[in-house]
Amino acid sequence: MKADIRTTSKERMLAALRDGQSDSLAAAPAYLSLFLADFERGYYVEQYRRRLRGRSRYAIDHEEDTLFRARALYQSYGIFKVKPDWIEVQQGASRAWAERTEIIARDGRLYYLDRESGASAPMQSAPMPWGDATALQASSASTSDLWDLSSELRDQDDVDMRMPIVGAEALLARGDFDLPRLVVKDYGEEVFISTIMGTPFSEAYGLLGFQGLMLIQHDRPALFHHLLQRQLAVSQEEMGAWAAAGIDGVYVEEVFTGADMISPRSYDEFVFAFNQPYFRHMRTQGLLPIHYVCGDTIPRLERIVELDIAAVGVEESKKNFRIEIEEVVDRVAGKTAVMGNIDAVRFGPGATMQEMASEVRRQAQIGSKAAGFVVSSGSPFPLDTNPRLLDTLVATAHSLAPKFK
Repeated sequence: MKADIRTTSKERMLAALRDGQSDSLAAAPAYLSLFLADFERGYYVEQYRRRLRGRSRYAIDHEEDTLFRARALYQSYGIFKVKPDWIEVQQGASRAWAERTEIIARDGRLYYLDRESGASAPMQSAPMPWGDATALQASSASTSDLWDLSSELRDQDDVDMRMPIVGAEALLARGDFDLPRLVVKDYGEEVFISTIMGTPFSEAYGLLGFQGLMLIQHDRPALFHHLLQRQLAVSQEEMGAWAAAGIDGVYVEEVFTGADMISPRSYDEFVFAFNQPYFRHMRTQGLLPIHYVCGDTIPRLERIVELDIAAVGVEESKKNFRIEIEEVVDRVAGKTAVMGNIDAVRFGPGATMQEMASEVRRQAQIGSKAAGFVVSSGSPFPLDTNPRLLDTLVATAHSLAPKFK
């Protein structure tokens, strides 16, 4: 690449993930959608507050709501003075959701009102609804810690009933993916657009709970195999919809699969065996998979990089295990790119700009031995982190010329 050509955010990311050339190092802090959620929701609510103009009720229009969500997303990223190299986008809400939902004003606050059930939820505190979920359903799903729901699954028919396979074309027709399509239209030429998905094993938590997820491996392995195969099929259709929306990659999170949680045998049987077709299909859809794995991943890395992934991401050292970026790069052994794991707590609230810049430079130097490297964090930054620290992370990365293995 010629020195006088300025690299775009998207080009930086693609260079790191595809072993390409760039004039500066990519920077993509993890889980920006979580860090920015309050800002995004606040901007979204304010648009409806202005739309009401003193009225007490307002019927949601799907196209307008999609535009409001996109504007809120862009405005939330506006808190950064130096823009990260990716934008995380989630599904929007369906047309059916819009048709049955109104915004109502009551005692100075705005609420979602589901006309079919009569239920309402405060817009300022409830998570933004997506898909066909009501505000109350979305709020419950996001705040509940599940322990053991496995007794509710008696057989394969129960699994199939609870996990309907919706085809990619049907997902697109529902309107859920109008939001990512709009984001791609507005920023897809300049910025790497990504979303977050879970692997089949991780997604099973929603049906089983934590204890149920651990016990079903030993108590009912055949049923668990069926559940994972079903979840794989569900996810593959979702990949098709995301690909049609035009995004660049997927941050594929995985929990409860580290060496501190399950055995190597269980990992191979219930995780790796389903991750192989999962990532292969994602690749065939033209999506770049970044596989982020929680827990003690060091003993798993040689196995993980056998998967068809573009990059691997890990947590920082915590919970009585150590994950040093030097060992991550060493064990990955040039088979895939590596995401940095800057400690989001140590270098978040209370850290200085100089400390952040020094850590970025340290990890970048280690990352030069990888096939590709993206400056990132091992966990989401705490919500009270000064955004200027994230500016420093990105600006420092952009000041460095990549020197990959």
